[in-house]
Formats: sequence, structure tokens, C-alpha cells
Amino acid sequence: MSTVLSRATDAGAQHTDEQDKGRSKSTGRARKAYLHHLDLIRATTFSLVIFVHCLTQTTDEWDSVGVNSTSLLLHFTRNTFFALSGFVLMYQNFDKSDFSAWSFWRRRIKLVIFPYLAWSLIYWVIEDMWAHGRLTEVPSSLDEFGKLAMWGLSGFQMYFLFVMLQIYLLFPLVLWLVRATAGHHRLLMAVSVVAQFATFVTITHWQPPAGFAEYWWHYYATFVPYQFFILFGAVAAVHREEITAWLSGKFWWLATALVGTGALAVGTYLWRVWSDGQRPIYAAAAFQPTLLPFLVVAVTCLYAAALYWAQNWRDFTPRFARAVAFASNRSFGVFLVHVLVLFFILYPKTDGQPTILAALGQPWGTITVYLATLAGSLLLVEILRHLPGSLYLTGRPRLPIDAGRRVRQWRRGRTERAEQTERGERISA
Repeated sequence: MSTVLSRATDAGAQHTDEQDKGRSKSTGRARKAYLHHLDLIRATTFSLVIFVHCLTQTTDEWDSVGVNSTSLLLHFTRNTFFALSGFVLMYQNFDKSDFSAWSFWRRRIKLVIFPYLAWSLIYWVIEDMWAHGRLTEVPSSLDEFGKLAMWGLSGFQMYFLFVMLQIYLLFPLVLWLVRATAGHHRLLMAVSVVAQFATFVTITHWQPPAGFAEYWWHYYATFVPYQFFILFGAVAAVHREEITAWLSGKFWWLATALVGTGALAVGTYLWRVWSDGQRPIYAAAAFQPTLLPFLVVAVTCLYAAALYWAQNWRDFTPRFARAVAFASNRSFGVFLVHVLVLFFILYPKTDGQPTILAALGQPWGTITVYLATLAGSLLLVEILRHLPGSLYLTGRPRLPIDAGRRVRQWRRGRTERAEQTERGERISA
């Protein structure tokens, strides 16, 4: 279980309310600029999250060297979301002289804790109870659910929300730290990255004593292994203008760094598999020390690419921009539901293998499962967003259903098509 959880990438997982769009609701406070490149980062990252989950669930995730080398590099998605969380929260609150921790907690925590509890229960009932013929045991097994929910174990992606709750609880402290170290942020990040590397080394190589081991392996569900990326995003938000200027014209530097650190990560992974005899799934763990440089560079490169698109190409790609905005707005909901959609796609079995994989073979099976999961997740989120209780299931307010407007649009379109057809018949006559 712990290895499966350690391979789950984040997704989804950055959800937003109106503050994520940089709009202040306080009277008399100037609105912050809307950062369109963050939409592209969210959309790209949750798409990759769904891909890696589909890949590992439809292939040999334990012993395939190729599958694990791919998922090794895609571990950067979870760190991207934590960096993005730090960025958005700091962007919105760094300049607020009237920032209140209590007000922040009341506004933010409800957007995570209710979806977390609701979907933890849904995944437990369906995947752990119904799928194993234990549905009648649900009322008498709530203590089992409580133990799973305590560490984000109901659904292998739910740990992310558990960490997000910790980030929200700790954000006032992070805000104080970033403010208190103004003028010394390079030193702050240097200390943080050293602590991050030490954390990776400890997680990978330290063997805890037997009495502590059962608690130790829950490290993935705490903020500690992600503290650098949270601060990385937070400090980047404070210095976003300087960073934007620094990234300009650095394409080849960034590309070289990405390839070089990626080669280091994959090369040391292959060494662990072929020379050290480690099983591929363990050798490709998310907290390998040699993976850390790639994680930092990959997050930076994605930010740079999204920023370049927003500054230079967004106005020339309006349809793509609308698709990005739509996907970004639903990214948190998609992260919540996609594992459930994937579960039902793979549930029908033929000779012990998912029917869709038996029918299509590889790689078409994985490709089809990915596209179906992506489409199904977006459809399910769209339905949930229009239902009462959307806030508790998707972390976003309910969308209005204007059936009258849709009917009028349909009738107007039908009338226009009929008139066009009549004109065409007149001309032909």
C-alpha cells in the first residue's frame, strides 16, 4: 500500500476559489492581476496526473523498467501542485496588512476538508467494501474508515488533500516566515533545499526502529517532504517580476538543465535496478535524493513555458485559452473523481484482466483508458458542479442551470438552420 501511495502524483490537485483569480473582495482594495499562466500549469499538471495513474494501473507498475522510468520523471507533478499552492496563497496574501489567520482558515479549509471527507467515504464504500462484497459491513466498519481517513488512505490520491489541509493550517506561519526574512530569501531557500535533500536521504535510506516504523511510513501524507516546494512557490510569488525577467531568453539554459537533471535521475534509477538489484517500483520512488534536482528544474521549466505562452501566444490561441481556463477551473474536481472513473473503466474483467485491455492490447489499451478517464472525469465534474452540494463535492460553488437560455439558443439555432435550408431550396429551384 505504501509503495502505491508513494507513486501517486498530485493532482489535482490544486483547487481554487475566486481568490485564485486574483480578485480581492475587500472594499477599496485594488484587484491583483489575473495570472493566466497558472491556468496552463494546472491544466497541464492534472492531465499528466491522470496519465501516470492510467499508465501504472494498466501496465506492470511493479517490475517494468520503462513504466517506472516514466513515472519517476512524472513525480514532478505533485511537487508542481505544492509549489503552485504556495505561489497562489502568497500572491494573494503577502501584501495584505489586515491578514487574519482565522478568516483565512474559515474561508479556505472548508474547501478541502468537506470534499476530503466526502470522497474518502465514497472511495472506501466503493473500492474497499462494495468491490470486495462487504457492502453490508459498512455500518459496523466505520472504525476502519476512520483509520484510513486519518492518513489519506481512502483512494490512493487522497493523501494530497490531507497534505493540503496541513498547508492551509500552516500558511499563516509560512506567511510570517517569508515576511520576516524579506531581503534574505536566497538564504531562506538555501536552508530549505538543504533540509529537503536531508529529508529525501532520510526517507530513502533510514530504517526506523520496529516500534516507530508503522508511523514512519506515513511521511508521504505530511507536509515535511514537500516543504521546499511550498516555500519555492511562496517566495517565487513575492519575486515574480524579477523571476519573469530572469527567465526571459533562458530557453536553452533551461532545456539543458532539464535534460541533464533528467539524465541524472534516470541514470541513477537504472543503476539501482541493474547494478544494485532494486525492484523497479522501489528504485523509482518519489523521494530519491538524485531525483531532487530534476524536480526543481521541471517545476521551473513548466512555469517558464506557461509564462511564455501567456505573454506571447495566449491572445493568438483563443480556443486553446478557453479550453485551458475550463480545465483549470475544474482541475481540483477532476483530481477528486478521476480515480473513481478509472476504477469503473477497469472493473469489468475478462480472464482476470480488465476487459478493455484484453480487447485492445497495448499500447492502445492504456491510451484508450487515459482518454476515457479524462473525458469521464470532466463529464462527472461538470454534472457535480451543477448539483446542490457542489461546494462539498468539488470544492467549488454550484454552477447555475439556465435551462431556458439553452432551450432558446437551441430553438434559435434550429430556426436559423431552417431558414438557411429554405433559402437554399429557393436558389436551387
